[in-house]
Amino acid sequence: MDRDTEVTHPKFRMWLRPDGIVQLEWAPRTTVLLEDATAALEAMAQLTGGLLRPLLIGMRDTGPQDRSARAEWTRRTDLSSAVAMVVGTPLSRMMGNLFIRVNKPPFPARLFDKEASAVAWLKGFVS
Repeated sequence: MDRDTEVTHPKFRMWLRPDGIVQLEWAPRTTVLLEDATAALEAMAQLTGGLLRPLLIGMRDTGPQDRSARAEWTRRTDLSSAVAMVVGTPLSRMMGNLFIRVNKPPFPARLFDKEASAVAWLKGFVS
């Protein structure tokens, strides 16, 4: 089954990297709603063929994420083996911490300041 290598959306861009990590980059100052989280998860399923993969989320300058969007990420346990969130603003750090502490994802999840550190951590979850 052929898969596209990149998915673009008005609020994000997502692609499957050669190292097996899926990368999601949210547009700057984007408010993430349930329909955006659902679209991103559908894009991930399309890119991976439904296989469990680590996910690198670039949310350096992302706006707020509503409760239903955060819940959708944790509901879909069939796609992410681990999630690394690269943050860059106090708001993006707060949103990442909120996701980890309140939503308690069923997969390993961590915040990072640098993409290289996040990728190094995620490589341990590539199967």
